[in-house]
Amino acid sequence: MAVCLAVCLADSGPAQAQMGPDEGSGEGATQTLREVVITTRRSLEERFQATGSLVVVDRQDIELMGVDSTEDVLRRLPGLQVTTGASGNLEIRMRGLDSSATRVMIDGQRSAGRAQLPIDQLPADLIERIEIIRSPSAEYSGSSGGTVNIVLRQAMSQRTATVRLTDNIAWDQHSPRLWAMRTGPLGDVDPKAPARSTTWSYFTGVWLARGLSGSDQERQSEVGGVLTDTRSESRTRRDDWMLIQRLNGRIGRDQVSLRGNISGSKSSGDYQQLSGGLLQAETSSAQRSSWQLGGDWTRRLSIGKLESSLSGNQQTDDSQRLRAAGTYREDRSESTWQLKSKLTGARESLLWMTGLEYENRQASGTSQDGASALQALNSRIERAALWGQNEWALPAKTTLTLGLRGETVKLHSQVDALQVNQQLNFWQPSLHTRTPLSETAQWRLNIARITRQPSVWDLLDRTVPSQGINSISNASQVGNPDLRPEVTQTFDIGVEQRLAGQGQMGLSLFVRQVSDVIATQVFQQGTQWLEQRQNIGSALTVGLEGDIKRPLSDSGWARSWLLTANATVLQSRMTDGAREGMAIPGQSTYTASLNINQPMRRTGGTFGGIGLTLNGPAALTTPTLQGREQSRVTLDAHVGHSVARKWSWRVGIYNIGDAPISRSRSYQDAGQTITERTRSYFAPRVFASVGMQL
Repeated sequence: MAVCLAVCLADSGPAQAQMGPDEGSGEGATQTLREVVITTRRSLEERFQATGSLVVVDRQDIELMGVDSTEDVLRRLPGLQVTTGASGNLEIRMRGLDSSATRVMIDGQRSAGRAQLPIDQLPADLIERIEIIRSPSAEYSGSSGGTVNIVLRQAMSQRTATVRLTDNIAWDQHSPRLWAMRTGPLGDVDPKAPARSTTWSYFTGVWLARGLSGSDQERQSEVGGVLTDTRSESRTRRDDWMLIQRLNGRIGRDQVSLRGNISGSKSSGDYQQLSGGLLQAETSSAQRSSWQLGGDWTRRLSIGKLESSLSGNQQTDDSQRLRAAGTYREDRSESTWQLKSKLTGARESLLWMTGLEYENRQASGTSQDGASALQALNSRIERAALWGQNEWALPAKTTLTLGLRGETVKLHSQVDALQVNQQLNFWQPSLHTRTPLSETAQWRLNIARITRQPSVWDLLDRTVPSQGINSISNASQVGNPDLRPEVTQTFDIGVEQRLAGQGQMGLSLFVRQVSDVIATQVFQQGTQWLEQRQNIGSALTVGLEGDIKRPLSDSGWARSWLLTANATVLQSRMTDGAREGMAIPGQSTYTASLNINQPMRRTGGTFGGIGLTLNGPAALTTPTLQGREQSRVTLDAHVGHSVARKWSWRVGIYNIGDAPISRSRSYQDAGQTITERTRSYFAPRVFASVGMQL
């Protein structure tokens, strides 16, 4: 996923860049495409030169963290809040907004959760860089929260190999993981020849993992003055394997990159619930297989550069749950094909881009609950977009970027013979300005209109039964074929400051005016509690976000340590609909994280750190329910030692103290009040890892 041409396109060496008045030799210097060597850190330079608000964490940053998994990396990034569910899935939030308001991409391809690599299992050694896009543009329509793009490691001409073995311990059970990778040139290479003279390079990685996830829950229910205590326990054991292959090279003057991976997993789970002296048990099993293929092609033209990519993935899941009420079976497949093409050029003081995109995301399968009839499932979201974006140099060294994006979206949902179809058209204008305040500071302004599509599985009008006893806090899930995309008007203004020692700091105010807000509604139908994704009206969200990354070089006790912190304060209000005047369900009022680390250095030595994450309270209120989620604090720590270019070890513990998620909900029905209070525990996770570089 490329940023503007002012950013270097490789970790070292010259890059195609844009020269503006603030970078040339004088006030009236023109913008042309030329070779420029960026001497500062890439991640820092990208943040300041990007068209939109962008934070990049590169390979060097990830190595300095000394962490083990992609999950651990994400927890340390500015503006991100990451929590783990009982099934091991990751919930990623930006700016405190709902997790569905954050778009997660891998190598520029949208993640659909089940149709992508298991992010919770990816080793940190596999990540080349992570891009956090906080303001939308015509090129990156984005999401109301923002976009996280995880770029996997690329093939390199330098021949290297790495092996890493990790053991995770939770609930007194071991979960080993093995990662091995090798990269280098294809064929024999003259050791005296420059590295850049190599035509083709490869990357091969193998990942084997055994994982255990789950939760313990305490629930207290009161119905008509009768109090009932319920305890439940869920455990899921999963074996994963993954093979990753990359190939980079040139064909004539064209740069070509091919990528692919195949993966699979097998899991089994147990669920037990004790309520009022009655024990209920449920077992589950699932098998999953997936593949991903993609290719990128770049050609230099006399007017600029043409970049095209084609990618696709498919994942199939076969699962069943043995319940007291009968067996629930579901076989499902999700596939995505995506085509992108972008033409970039420059003429005098103008940097222009234009592109097109096509995406087809489809879900199909069957489901059966007990003795009920087998249901055939099929849903599809088809999206086509054409966009253009121009950049100009204005007085006061200001850069102005104007863009326009047109999208056509087709939504299709079918369960058995019942079909629902929608076709919607959207125009999405955007404006962005960047004005230097000094050599080390600048301010930004962004205004845009964006859309967010629902999940293909949310569109299916079928019911997935809950585990254990159905209740307010343990409702069955039902789809909604009439779900419409969210449309959001965005406004961002902020300042960015370079700090000494490659540090950086940012402060921004953002406003989101959303129509057709998508939120989960909980309601009672007959004797069953159901939860459904619905469009609940319009809402206004105002937030203030700050982040800082700063070496503690001025502190005598911690000269080599690094401080990273971020915080977001949010206020939201529904402006119409049945919940008018209430907060958006599930949206935290504040979030914050603080990490202090002794980085792992290339020269070797001891490293370690501690991380603190705070999620503030959130309203869970719906038109029929009153509810609240309490604030939560989690603490992580790790320590390790490395010998330069040879080997390293590290140990750590996550979720120290087993901080629970606490929720309370109440419902008024037929003159009586139903109240539930739950506390969910996810257990601390201890890990030990040792790796060797060959």
